[in-house]
Amino acid sequence: MGSVMYLRSAPGADGHTDWRGFEEVVTRRVADLDSAATVTHNARLKGRLSGIERQIDVLVTGKLAGTQIKIVFECKRYERSVGLATVEEFIGKLHDLEADRGALCVFGGITAPALSRLAHAAHPQIDLYLWERPRPRWEDLEEDFEEAILSRAPATRRLLYVNPKAGL
Repeated sequence: MGSVMYLRSAPGADGHTDWRGFEEVVTRRVADLDSAATVTHNARLKGRLSGIERQIDVLVTGKLAGTQIKIVFECKRYERSVGLATVEEFIGKLHDLEADRGALCVFGGITAPALSRLAHAAHPQIDLYLWERPRPRWEDLEEDFEEAILSRAPATRRLLYVNPKAGL
């Protein structure tokens, strides 16, 4: 397997970023890495093996040492962990498109069998970018709650609000 990168998402990203937004974030970050590369969001290429047009979340093409290369990024933002079937499908897509390298971008988790399969992918190599879901901090919850209380009608201000760390 290529490299594994663990990335921390910004607070609030979990609730405010849908799958399309996640793809757009990845596209922008990849484009920032190399201004000479061509980065395309939602690209379509015909597979050599299947003969059908395949959808690619983020396609990166460019020249390295005079050789044209193709890197395929697949973005997954599920409520559940990414499983073995998803990884197998991605590996098949890379072979069909004759990609030089792959990158699986996951917002959330990945199962142990899926991670093991990625680790044994030889050609093309696949990098894993794993964004962990942000865990709410007590301070953020407290601010959100106070903001919600202040924005509501006075009758709703009777809610009991207790800091679990301080007790009753």
